[in-house]
Amino acid sequence: MSILYLDSSGVHFPTVPGSPGAWDPDSENPQTGSSVDAPPRPYRTTPDSHFGTENVLRIHVLEAQDLIAKDRFLGGLVKGKSDPYVKLKLAGQSFRSRVVREDLNPRWNEVFEVIVTSIPGQELDLEVFDKDLDKDDFLGRCKVGLTAVLNTGFLDEWLTLEDVPSGRLHLRLERLTPRASAAELEEVLQVNSLIQTQKSTELAAALLTVYVERAEDLPLRKGTKPPSPYATLTMGDASYKTKTLSHTSAPVWEESASFLVKRPHAESLELQVRGEGGGGLGSLSLPLPELLAAEQLCLDQWFALNNGQGQVLLRAQLRVLVAQHSERGAPSLSPSSSSLSEEPELWGGLTHGPSSAPQLRQRLPHADRPQDAPAGPPGQVGQVQLTVWYHAEERRLVSIVHGCRALRQNGRDAPDPYVSLLLLPDKNRATKRKTSQKKKTLSPEFNERFEWELPLDEAQRRKLDVSVKSNASFMSRERELLGKVRGYDLMDDKDKGSS
Repeated sequence: MSILYLDSSGVHFPTVPGSPGAWDPDSENPQTGSSVDAPPRPYRTTPDSHFGTENVLRIHVLEAQDLIAKDRFLGGLVKGKSDPYVKLKLAGQSFRSRVVREDLNPRWNEVFEVIVTSIPGQELDLEVFDKDLDKDDFLGRCKVGLTAVLNTGFLDEWLTLEDVPSGRLHLRLERLTPRASAAELEEVLQVNSLIQTQKSTELAAALLTVYVERAEDLPLRKGTKPPSPYATLTMGDASYKTKTLSHTSAPVWEESASFLVKRPHAESLELQVRGEGGGGLGSLSLPLPELLAAEQLCLDQWFALNNGQGQVLLRAQLRVLVAQHSERGAPSLSPSSSSLSEEPELWGGLTHGPSSAPQLRQRLPHADRPQDAPAGPPGQVGQVQLTVWYHAEERRLVSIVHGCRALRQNGRDAPDPYVSLLLLPDKNRATKRKTSQKKKTLSPEFNERFEWELPLDEAQRRKLDVSVKSNASFMSRERELLGKVRGYDLMDDKDKGSS
């Protein structure tokens, strides 16, 4: 038998409550480091350093030349053509152009947009195929490294197709720079409307990046059991789903997602929190105009879910996408207006540089001009705001009628104005275009686009006739002329030199 003696030097017995050194559980400064201490509730998110650093790549698939002919007739005796289309792969996403029928030198003029990171070694993979009823035939492939375009912001090249006897593909790549500047949004939307082609979807004007950190106080399942929640983020047609966390009413996801936004002034971010195998636990709708009005276009806070129970902590950051050709000076965007009178000047503008990149010239409305602008000098009866531009790849003359200001009122009621466009010397319906009609206003806003398909040399010989008219009365087919711009020569601005 052994007898062991205890050393009391390291043993501390609790003191009597109220004596010096005793811990009062109700005191304001409890001892730290206890395993029962709950972590303080965060007031802001803590994303990693890569959050919000993405760029957007705009890919213009323009045309191809000298493709091989795959279609044959009469058992191969007669050589035909091909029905080509392009497949694109980048950053885990795939895209496909439309099919151009029976053409070895097709023109697609399509635009695709991809969110990309600065990870080195990324490549854009492209393959050209001939569309057939059974199996599509291979017409060539090529690759483009992204390092150069992400550094310089712009690339316009003809690429030789590999693994085929002949063929090359014309691409233009632009890096869109995300900026925390709501003031640039209107200009971006105007430029997008100009470079938009009939064959492409609506272009993105902003990049939305969302970091969903955690939620708290989610409702219990059947009153007692915690749910297994996940969150879904939806922006337009795109969505993102977080991981599912088991049996918790306070999940910590710490996940981020990015979305391309076409109309930031009119769209909303939708968030839903759901339980696996169960119903909804709460939802949130965040209008993007709130981000446009926020400092640095960013909100980082707790948001209450609309079911009256539960909150979610997230950071939502909006960035306006500025195209590189805008920074390089391709479009010159200066706010100004043109006057309507008996013999006024209308700003038009056709530019066509040596590059295949489209060149834009336009006049935009004054952002700070009041809606009911004062009347101008004698002889002027109002102002009209237009964009006139030639799209080289589409071989189309494009005009956007933005609106009118300070129109003249003849009579007791305001007119019902619309704008009529005519390409002189033709005066037939083939070249006539007109906007919708606005009711009872002296400052109508249209923002309507019109096109004429004609070659550049012919467009430069034309003159644009612009008239602002109104119905004389409800029962009459007569039109009241409110103002007119007679035969503006589309070459005038070009002769003065482009910006």
